[in-house]
Amino acid sequence: MKNNKHILYKIIVVVVLVAICFIMIYIGRGHTLYFDNKGMEVNGTYYNPPYRVKVLIKGKEVANLKDGDRGMGIWIGPKAHLELEVTKERGVAKENIKYDLPLPRKYDGVVINLVGLLNVANYDEYISEFIPLATVTNSEDEEVVIDDLGELGFGE
Repeated sequence: MKNNKHILYKIIVVVVLVAICFIMIYIGRGHTLYFDNKGMEVNGTYYNPPYRVKVLIKGKEVANLKDGDRGMGIWIGPKAHLELEVTKERGVAKENIKYDLPLPRKYDGVVINLVGLLNVANYDEYISEFIPLATVTNSEDEEVVIDDLGELGFGE
């Protein structure tokens, strides 16, 4: 009877640890956020980007974007809490806007088009996955040095 209790306690501990792991995967998911301040078409209407957008995460400025710029910030968790200071035109007063933005769990790098976010586009229109460009190496630039004996010369 004593062995059964020990086995039961061990099973309960393992189940609790596995549950904690799944909760931490959900809560502790890190995202690299890329902010685009580029024009976008929303519901058939083209919107130009604002003159300047400052992006703040937890009160700290992570991006100061002019027309056509891209910035970057880090967020850990399932929902990003962003504060934007938007200057629509030069010389016009700033407007502070706060967003609680759910982030897709399947993306590490998330691109957020601020123009779409500000102009109430559909979620799928202003959120996308960041896909870095592949770098191609040119094999013609490499030079293989061969010694006098026709070998690669890795020692004797």
